[in-house]
Amino acid sequence: MGQVRQLDERMDAAGYLRLMPVERYAQNMSNTLPAALRSDSTPAKQNQRSNRLWELPFLKKPLLALYNAIFNLYYK
Repeated sequence: MGQVRQLDERMDAAGYLRLMPVERYAQNMSNTLPAALRSDSTPAKQNQRSNRLWELPFLKKPLLALYNAIFNLYYK
């Protein structure tokens, strides 16, 4: 949402109008899998352990701080 708002503000500042159709003609499907590729089975124990490992505070906080620093370098 932040990028859409930024786009609107820049277009308003430049004096342009952004026209959008009333009905949606396309759908963002970048985060969905076709039904044939979905697995309804539960993940293996190894996968569950590794997921819990990344949730440990002493690992998660420095990694999020690094991610935030990289994000700020790109977008500020």
